[in-house]
Amino acid sequence: MVSIYDIAKAVGVSASAVSYVLSGRAEKARISREKQQLILDAAKKMGYIPNMAARKLSRRNTAHLPEIALCWSPEQHPSFLNTFIGILQDMTAGGQVREMRFTVLPYRNGKLEKLASVLTANYYNGVIVPAVSDNDVEFLKNTEIQVPTVLLFGDIPRYHLVTVDNRRTGAEVAEIFHRHGHRSVAVMQPAYRQMSVTVAQRNAGFLESCEKLKMDAVVITGEPGGPYSNRIEEGRALAGKMLETGKVPTAVFIQHDLVALGALDVFCGKGIRMPEDLEVIVYSNNESLEVHSPSVTTVQYPTEDIARECITVMAELLDKPGAEPVRRILETPFVFRESCPP
Repeated sequence: MVSIYDIAKAVGVSASAVSYVLSGRAEKARISREKQQLILDAAKKMGYIPNMAARKLSRRNTAHLPEIALCWSPEQHPSFLNTFIGILQDMTAGGQVREMRFTVLPYRNGKLEKLASVLTANYYNGVIVPAVSDNDVEFLKNTEIQVPTVLLFGDIPRYHLVTVDNRRTGAEVAEIFHRHGHRSVAVMQPAYRQMSVTVAQRNAGFLESCEKLKMDAVVITGEPGGPYSNRIEEGRALAGKMLETGKVPTAVFIQHDLVALGALDVFCGKGIRMPEDLEVIVYSNNESLEVHSPSVTTVQYPTEDIARECITVMAELLDKPGAEPVRRILETPFVFRESCPP
């Protein structure tokens, strides 16, 4: 079996440098990108399999659970991570899927490439990537992860996919506004340093549908790193920005629950009646919007269904790692309340 010492000798570096790269800690050791790539190429060419992965895949060690990497960015909603872990525990306890061990790999949105060395070294038995920016999509398109990999966004042919149709969701919101007679509408979103692919897809669907339906539509957002202490405060600022425009929209699609709470605070404070003066739909699962006065119509990301389907797909792929790419598209249900009737 090829060892890190064999790779070190072939590349002309120290064994510790090889260890840093293959364990995903190259940045910490300040190893150059060029040297990282040389080490990764040599490891792949020589057929290197980390000892831990070899033990996990060994049939003689049946007690060892397969380990799945869950890539996680702090910019993603924390409720998904909590729900995901809870669903996994329920499904394994109920015998619905085989037992698996999940390891959370944190990364900054747009910086998934920093996990390249560990994701391409077959260290884990499977990989799940919940949501990414355009930079991360490009990284995944140009990177070959050898173990079963499930994405919760977009569509990269060689990887498996469990997702929702974000573009269609945005279009449906626009169609509801049009059906209610609106001609001037808006989509409100927080500022992102790296735009979320899913937010961009919903925006595209909303704006394309508005154009087709002859509705005037504006995008209301702030500047990345703006003077906001939190998303609620940002929502207040964006609502103020919307109301200061010469032509105030009569319907708004808000793409973040906390931004929505801040914006709703301003709308109510200004005496704006919902839905009489302004119809509001929020992309959110936040229960606070249900008890808000007036209660708020939401289109909900099916967190539990996505988690359940993702875990099911991964369990199937562990048994059939060479299976054809899976494509599973789930529905995003609308929950109509006072701020926007059906």
